[in-house]
Amino acid sequence: MLQDFIDSLSQGPLLGLMLFQVAIVWPLSRILRRAGFSPLWALFSLVPLGHVVPIGVMAHSRWSVLPARQTRKVKARRTA
Repeated sequence: MLQDFIDSLSQGPLLGLMLFQVAIVWPLSRILRRAGFSPLWALFSLVPLGHVVPIGVMAHSRWSVLPARQTRKVKARRTA
């Protein structure tokens, strides 16, 4: 019974898709950890199109590991 299941996985694209999804979790969790977020956000990538959620969170939130931005001095413009 188990051998039949393994054989059916090796013949279809399902095994490749599952391996690809699992292979995405580890690097995404490392990126999230280095950015100061919980690496558990990477588990969303196991859901189809779920990797969009952690990327969106990273894009639209303030990263705690980055230093605060300094304001630029506005220089006076010369007019000719």
